[in-house]
Amino acid sequence: MSSDPPSIVVFAQVPPPEHGQSRMVQLMLDGLREEAPALQVHHVDARFSDTLDDIGGTNWTKFTRSGRFVARALRLWMRHRPGLLYYVPGPVRWSAVLRDWLILGSLRPFYHHVAFHWHAIGHGEWAHGSPRLRLPGPKWLDRFARRVSARVLESPTLSIVLTPQSAKDAAAVGSKASRLVRNGIEDPCEAKAAELAAQKESRTRELGGSASPRFRALFMSVGTVEKGLFDLLEAVRLFLSAAPQAWALDLTIAGGIQPSCRATFDERLQSLIRQFPDQLTLSVKGYVSGSEKLACLASHDLFIAPSRWESFGLTVAEAMASGLAVVAAASDGVQGVLPDDYPFLAPVADPPALAWAIRQCCDSLVAGRGTELHHELRQTFLDRYRRADFCREIAATLEPLASGLGELAKTAGPLRLQVYLADQNPKLGRSLGISRMTQVLLKELAIREELALKGITSRSSIQMPDGSSAVVVPWTTRGRVARVMTDHLHPVWRPGRHPDVFYFPKGFLPRLHGMCSPSVVTIHDTIIQYYADHYPEWRTEIEYRYWASMLKHTLRHADGILTISEAARRQIREFMERHGIPAKPITVTFEPCIYESIPQPVSPVKDNYVLHLGSREPHKRTAWLIRQWAEASRTRADLPKLHVVGKLPDEVVEIAKSCPQVERLPFLDDEALQRQFEMARALIFPSEIEGFGLPAVEAYFLGTPVCFTRGTSIEEVLGDAASCGGFDLSEPASLFTALDDVLALPPGQVRDWGLSLRDKYAARVVADLMVEVFHEVSRHHTAR
Repeated sequence: MSSDPPSIVVFAQVPPPEHGQSRMVQLMLDGLREEAPALQVHHVDARFSDTLDDIGGTNWTKFTRSGRFVARALRLWMRHRPGLLYYVPGPVRWSAVLRDWLILGSLRPFYHHVAFHWHAIGHGEWAHGSPRLRLPGPKWLDRFARRVSARVLESPTLSIVLTPQSAKDAAAVGSKASRLVRNGIEDPCEAKAAELAAQKESRTRELGGSASPRFRALFMSVGTVEKGLFDLLEAVRLFLSAAPQAWALDLTIAGGIQPSCRATFDERLQSLIRQFPDQLTLSVKGYVSGSEKLACLASHDLFIAPSRWESFGLTVAEAMASGLAVVAAASDGVQGVLPDDYPFLAPVADPPALAWAIRQCCDSLVAGRGTELHHELRQTFLDRYRRADFCREIAATLEPLASGLGELAKTAGPLRLQVYLADQNPKLGRSLGISRMTQVLLKELAIREELALKGITSRSSIQMPDGSSAVVVPWTTRGRVARVMTDHLHPVWRPGRHPDVFYFPKGFLPRLHGMCSPSVVTIHDTIIQYYADHYPEWRTEIEYRYWASMLKHTLRHADGILTISEAARRQIREFMERHGIPAKPITVTFEPCIYESIPQPVSPVKDNYVLHLGSREPHKRTAWLIRQWAEASRTRADLPKLHVVGKLPDEVVEIAKSCPQVERLPFLDDEALQRQFEMARALIFPSEIEGFGLPAVEAYFLGTPVCFTRGTSIEEVLGDAASCGGFDLSEPASLFTALDDVLALPPGQVRDWGLSLRDKYAARVVADLMVEVFHEVSRHHTAR
């Protein structure tokens, strides 16, 4: 583990302006510094709004500020490599949604671990299709916005929720872990708790013994439609209309009125005063804080919270601390703050129901329950919302995660594995063997209950197996330009939620590797480097540089490296040493065989030919083999025909045509190729370098022995079967000696070797090794 101190970047606004979220972020920062002094806390003060009136708006200034805030967060990442990014997703309004797109879209590829603090309820639900919230504008635009938001919010490492009711967002975005941490504040009445209790008790007696009670009600919030300002005025009108004539209400509205609501508010306020001149007294205050706020809370009987939307009713918690009876609209954030089964709640945006809840509360006060309500609400505050408890819990939640020590409770369900297949086009160059291996492997992985597979494919590439899903890019990737562009840009349209692991069977990470983390690759060989050293004329210098750079990029950034043989692992290590790449663990998983489901032959019928899978690639030595075969056919009457499937190097095309013992065959479909393997007396495999040598295993699975080049991975892969059939490329005569040896093998020996190879390279065995690495990489990434 790194010796660097653990660190966290907090990307959130603190006061001014002062509102619930900014207050809690400031308190969280103070709490982290008090409770976790070893944790380095770096703060990006994302001050998008300078005044309360400006909150929620969209303008160019906020956009340019976003860019500066992102740049600062990236500088902090480069300087400190923090273990965690703390972020507060915004509410469902265009200004906040666009802000989240820009910020999270820019930072998440770098900050792989992110903690969301859901101060704004509903964004996660909305992004995943909840109908209860919607952005203004056409439906198609709302649907598009949901998809983008689902992408940037997907699978945070941790979600911090404020109330049990607010956990829906954490679940909707697929959080890897979720923690309930209730907001906490300084107890505003701690120094005067006894005095306040006595005052409430006296007030209870006063209201209970009065024939004409005058209730003191407080609304304390910025006056907006969303905060229920006009719902409050209508509820007060309905309450007074139905209340006994002797009842009266002193209503204080504190917090200021938003300018856009001022004219309508003044008009309705005057209408109320005219309608109830004797029953209603109104006092309108601006923003209150400190001792003025405390005096407001202490001097009233009930607190009315009609907000249509709240993530956490901070003013409700303050009212509870002061022992005020609370009447509220049952938004998620207010309902979750109040005691369980609290009686004086009304549906959101329902003034008649709110008026009835006010009446019920006043009836309770007149009936002498004021002291009981005071004690119940204050005790709930002390049990749940004290500052010290909040600071301790938030530090205990974030510090271990930033330190890489946190044990995250995994969400139920399988490990999500995304597989990139658009770079594998059957019958195209070096993709042939890799594609065959990949298809077998994916079929096995698809039936594993502990995995959920999703892929990215193209119209021309191999496809995902049944039981999995895929996004198919709407073009072919057989062309070089289309394939390279797709290889590097496909992370942009990654499907669905963020996977737990990204898997690249062909072994190359995209340049946007930060968006594909954690990643596991299977590197099959380093033949590109071998070509640069031994056949530099075979490709252009640009091609060698490109593929070498891709392999170096992959080896530097992959979280897990798999390969297919010990020989391939030596090749990769030599490549890393050669290019100064730090050593990493490399796991050998071998390769499965497409013919595993076919029973091992007992005594197969053979035709008089041997098989070679032809290639123009010089390391495959097809040209060498055809020359040797043509030469030997002049002196050996018993030489079987050589069936060459696929392409021939140009320099031996005429030789093959003129030799009756060489028969050329085109690329064959799987069924025809299988028949060629089954009927052949032997497979000739003269490659001078391989990563694995899958055709050799395929041949033995179908009852066909193999002649192979000694000293290559094929010798390692065949194991006991390599005791027969090896030859040296420098000694052509050894090829035919090896051929005579394998042709003389009894069928029982070939069968025994085939069965042994089936045990070693069964798809389930290979998949077990790979799944272990997938889980290890996922666990390490989560805890990092």
